[in-house]
Amino acid sequence: MKSIFWVTMIALLSTACIDNPRCYERPIDIEVNDDGPWILADHYHSRKQNPEDYVLKEGEFGYQGVFGFRRIFQHLTNNGYHWGSTRELPLSRERLKGYDVLFINLVSSDRPDFSDDEVKAIIEFVDGGGGLFVIADHTNVYRHAERVNRFLIPMGIEVLYSIAVDFPPEHSIAGLGWTLTDDFTDHPVAKDLHQISLQTGGPMQSDGGGVALTSDKSFADFWDPEDTGGYYGNWRFDGDESVEPKGPLEVVTAVNYGKGRIVVVGDQNIFGDAWTHYVDNFELAANAFEWLAKREDAAKPLHLQRPSGTLIGLDQRHTKYFGGKQGANGEFAFYVNMNRDGEITGRGINRFNGFDDALMIINPTVAYSDEEIAQIRSYLKDGKKVILSFEPGMIEAPTQQLLKAFAPAFSVRSGTKTSNIDSLLDFAPTETKGSFVLSSKEMDVDGISLSAYHFDPTKEENMEEDIEPYLYNINSDWGASFISGKKGDKTIDIARWAKVEKGAFIIFPQDGFFRNRTMGSYLRAPRKYNKPVYLLQKNLQNYLKVKTARKPVVILETSECPVN
Repeated sequence: MKSIFWVTMIALLSTACIDNPRCYERPIDIEVNDDGPWILADHYHSRKQNPEDYVLKEGEFGYQGVFGFRRIFQHLTNNGYHWGSTRELPLSRERLKGYDVLFINLVSSDRPDFSDDEVKAIIEFVDGGGGLFVIADHTNVYRHAERVNRFLIPMGIEVLYSIAVDFPPEHSIAGLGWTLTDDFTDHPVAKDLHQISLQTGGPMQSDGGGVALTSDKSFADFWDPEDTGGYYGNWRFDGDESVEPKGPLEVVTAVNYGKGRIVVVGDQNIFGDAWTHYVDNFELAANAFEWLAKREDAAKPLHLQRPSGTLIGLDQRHTKYFGGKQGANGEFAFYVNMNRDGEITGRGINRFNGFDDALMIINPTVAYSDEEIAQIRSYLKDGKKVILSFEPGMIEAPTQQLLKAFAPAFSVRSGTKTSNIDSLLDFAPTETKGSFVLSSKEMDVDGISLSAYHFDPTKEENMEEDIEPYLYNINSDWGASFISGKKGDKTIDIARWAKVEKGAFIIFPQDGFFRNRTMGSYLRAPRKYNKPVYLLQKNLQNYLKVKTARKPVVILETSECPVN
């Protein structure tokens, strides 16, 4: 019988350690109460991107911080799961006692390797009924594959020394490594999944355990051992399927072993703060933890519980996944910046289910069905805000489609030229050089002087000196001003808005400033020419926040460990 003393101690430690990322190492003799699953995060064999030390937040531009695991672990905490970690002590039968799931993040050669005793303890833990969640990655990066295979192979899974390569436009967001997977088997880990996205991940092999599979055109690009920088292959199929198997390839694997369960996911960034809410990555993580903890029949499935903060959905399917593209006209920096605010959860969505508190659609290029138009309208009927933005010269028919549905009287002019919706595809406004001081009655833009930049890769490092900023000379009489810009005696529209149904429909008739070419790198603090648009996005998100949103992602601060 579990003593009241130990139950009290667990509660004290769980509460006290919220404020201290160094206090998670729970004494091995504490018995665990049945008030929710317990997860042990292994930070002894890897410190990379762990949820104690790293979180995407304001001012965090380091790679580890951008792709830390704080958000998914915060969601677990918000929904009755408990977790501890081992940082300085190896795994053992005693240390694993009382835990339901062992989480092994991408292991690294800068930390100790698994000892024979640890390998034995892990296998015994799973065989006895425990859940094992392993994050792998491409090839043998950080020497992870050779290390985790020592305990995975005896249990029926092998991490390959390869990159899972797939092809655009259906199965790749960017290049050949940022893949888009939509083939899932009938398994609890794949429940309600439509798409997941890996950022240069790797495949596994098992005996029928594949849960998420690449396309039949994909292949496993074998690691070039001479490449010790990125641990990549050569990004081409070299003709030998015994070395480079062709797809479909397992990038998520789930198997039973003894009385326990194992899930292996072939990419670390997939659950990082910057990417966990892209397409269905978050749902995959939630399903995996739930299945491993043997809670897949829970009355309130973990993947259906609201994440923290105001939810802003950024439509991806109809914009050809531009939120995941790092090119000049992509919006990856914009998407990452959404999640720097702990009171916001920015979601790269592939369907409209009304889950979000606000909806953003940037330069759509894929047509909407009548059902999807009705689904978007339901956001407005619920009193929510829907934002549509586009860049002149890049407009395609789906933008017209949305304008006809929600702003049929919309028109714009530039100088003496006026365009209605039907002629919008040919609308070519003139540019006006320099920065414009913003004003708005709807949101705070005080002190922001906005401009946009054409992208010139030869001058990127000196953009503010070598590339003249611009905005388009655009005005509209539709609705009311949402944001305007003024320079001297010239005033232009940045955004307009009108009440539609019970909500607000907001149109940005120019949005070049939201593109990577002006927003800058997601891994670099805003420079002089990036900062105004960075502040504009931040203030726009503040405007979209709702009072009923869930509590924010907790930013842990170091304090003295509690005395017990």
